[in-house]
Amino acid sequence: MMNGQNGTGEKVQDAAQDIANDVSKELGELGRELRQRANSVRKEAVKQLNHAAESIRKESREATDDKDAHKTADEVAKGLEKAAHYLNTNSVEQMGQEATKVVRQNPFSALLVALGIGMVIGLLLNSGGKK
Repeated sequence: MMNGQNGTGEKVQDAAQDIANDVSKELGELGRELRQRANSVRKEAVKQLNHAAESIRKESREATDDKDAHKTADEVAKGLEKAAHYLNTNSVEQMGQEATKVVRQNPFSALLVALGIGMVIGLLLNSGGKK
């Protein structure tokens, strides 16, 4: 009788191990898919930032002959290009690690930045519906 119970225990243990292996495999595939999507978004953001920088310079030149306006437009464009370069040269994982480090070192500042970004996104989304 002991032998039958031991066999059942082994079957349950084998089934649990199979389930754990399947879940691990699925999580691995999900992680790969999420990284691929994040990298696609990162690449698209690089394109959009560079395009925005180019557009800002072009519009500034076409709109006015004011040298100060051109200088300001160039500074904004350089900031966008710098952001694009950062995104282009760092992986999503690297950016996540850096963000975690900064938040741990400066939690209050990070909270204020997050609040500011949230407000800007909220304003952009809200203004999009009013057109």
